[in-house]
Amino acid sequence: MRLFAENRSDFESCIDESFASETSIVSRYRNVFKFDDCVEKDLVFKQCLLECSIREGERVVSLMDYKGVNVHILDETSCMATGSLKSIDGCLTTSLCCMEAAERVAFESGGNTGTALTRYGRKSGLETFFFCPIENLDLLDSELFDGRRGHLIGVKDRGRVKELAGFFAKTARIRHIPDTSWRYVAAMFRGLFILEHMFAVRKYDWISQTISAGFGPIGIYNVLKAFQNDIHGVPRFLGVQQEANCPMFAAWKPDAVDPVDKIWKEDGKLLTRVMYDDSPQTYKTSDDFHQLLSSTNGDLLTVNENEFNAYIDTDAEYGRILELLLSRGISISLRSGQVIEKTGVIALVGTLKAIDAGLIEAGNTVLCCLTSGVTEADGRALPEMTVQNTQDILEYIKNHVQKIP
Repeated sequence: MRLFAENRSDFESCIDESFASETSIVSRYRNVFKFDDCVEKDLVFKQCLLECSIREGERVVSLMDYKGVNVHILDETSCMATGSLKSIDGCLTTSLCCMEAAERVAFESGGNTGTALTRYGRKSGLETFFFCPIENLDLLDSELFDGRRGHLIGVKDRGRVKELAGFFAKTARIRHIPDTSWRYVAAMFRGLFILEHMFAVRKYDWISQTISAGFGPIGIYNVLKAFQNDIHGVPRFLGVQQEANCPMFAAWKPDAVDPVDKIWKEDGKLLTRVMYDDSPQTYKTSDDFHQLLSSTNGDLLTVNENEFNAYIDTDAEYGRILELLLSRGISISLRSGQVIEKTGVIALVGTLKAIDAGLIEAGNTVLCCLTSGVTEADGRALPEMTVQNTQDILEYIKNHVQKIP
């Protein structure tokens, strides 16, 4: 899979104007890609994307001027079928699975990716097996799981979720998704939306996002760098991680990290539980991500719980963050007065922290990626089984997985 368009004129001629960006950026930009050198297969896949699409919409809103910095929000939550940017991954991954004629798929997730793969998979007739840390189950919607097509497996130790999902898929001979390359392509759709916005509206000095393994920014900048002559250079990138689990930040700034080993395992207090993985380097994205930071003169910072609460709860010169977002049509979901899924808002808090620190200077414009925050999850999802080791996986396969080839 690669970009078919090579310049602004080609790019704009490939846009399918019958689909608004707030409806589906996958449908809108599908023709910008060449998914297969075989014309017939390429057309079949693009038709599959249209059939798998539910809603994968994005928009940009101007949020505030803060200390001379103009902050815009890339809203990747309120126009998405599952309330997060992972709707894009759900649509693309499901389409690729259908092209492979896969019938069963397994995956691990802290919440957003698993929710998207379950919803899009079930719509397309796939049987899905979602491995999730048990402490994250309250982030899910019980209506997604019926024990027939949509399966939910709770994992006691969040540090073993990836391992046990992989063991299950290998042992049961079920497709383990998504591939790393698929994650990059999903993020490239986001890059195409940003590119079109920069052509039509304005250029940005910075792009900011909460990151784990870095698939998102790598994919976005694969697009922006391909068109950098048309946009006269690329924005700097600011990555934000939660202080309690910041392996990418630790690798980038080792002297700035508390030497206590495995902080997140000791206190268990993750600011955003969906980013539970303390070893994202196993996806082998670290070199690409660090090269991105270097080439864009970018940076990383962390946000802790106290900082998050201070920015969220304070009446600042611009008002209160959640009220300001609501005034722009972004209703961040709350439960008992607390933000349910904080990942997207962490990026905004990190952006404001960077402005306060002088990293993002007055006169700059920044596009902050709000990757999640709106959810209809009822918090009542129950797993078919809770597992803690490979023996439990074997028992689950025996009792719940039939007709293994």
